[in-house]
Amino acid sequence: MIAPSVTAEMNLLRRLGRASLFDGVTTAEERRDRVRAFTREKQLQLAIAGRAPDGKPETWSDLFSRMYGEAL
Repeated sequence: MIAPSVTAEMNLLRRLGRASLFDGVTTAEERRDRVRAFTREKQLQLAIAGRAPDGKPETWSDLFSRMYGEAL
């Protein structure tokens, strides 16, 4: 897995409204798993997360796949 940039992950936390999700010392895999678990727990998979780089609406599932390179 290639980890997303720190800026990208901080933007992700801001979008989720959950700044404490990455509290403590974490690895890229732990952060990915926490985002996956939180997104599933809140049932956000099909909700619109924002706009993709091409300007089209992007679901949380699509955003996760784009950032982490694997399915939510």
